Amino acid sequence: MKKLFDITFEILMFLSRATGFSYKEINIIVWFILIPLSWAFLIDKIYKFNYIKIISIIVISITLLFINDFTVFSNWLFDISADFLKGFDSVGSNYTASSVIICVFIPIAIYFLLIKKAYFFKHHKTEK
Repeated sequence: MKKLFDITFEILMFLSRATGFSYKEINIIVWFILIPLSWAFLIDKIYKFNYIKIISIIVISITLLFINDFTVFSNWLFDISADFLKGFDSVGSNYTASSVIICVFIPIAIYFLLIKKAYFFKHHKTEK
């Protein structure tokens, strides 16, 4: 788990250096904006409509418009997210393991299912 955590951290640090956003800002952009938005696009592809991605873009845009200071917001959201992950310590986990499970394994599993349904699952229509 530690190795995967470190790799993820290094990728986020690279993105931070490449974009000028802080580590916490990149973290929020990736896990709270880009990943959910990509899921919305995949869900729309599966169900052949555009509602979820449009609603997602609108909600994200409106939310970002009302954030006075993205750095302050990102620091706050990152910190409460970290506290959430640390909460799993009480059930025998730790921050590193919880981060990898919740922020890496679960999203990968969701991507696997959504991509499989969006691109590889053939929808059979009932003929009348």
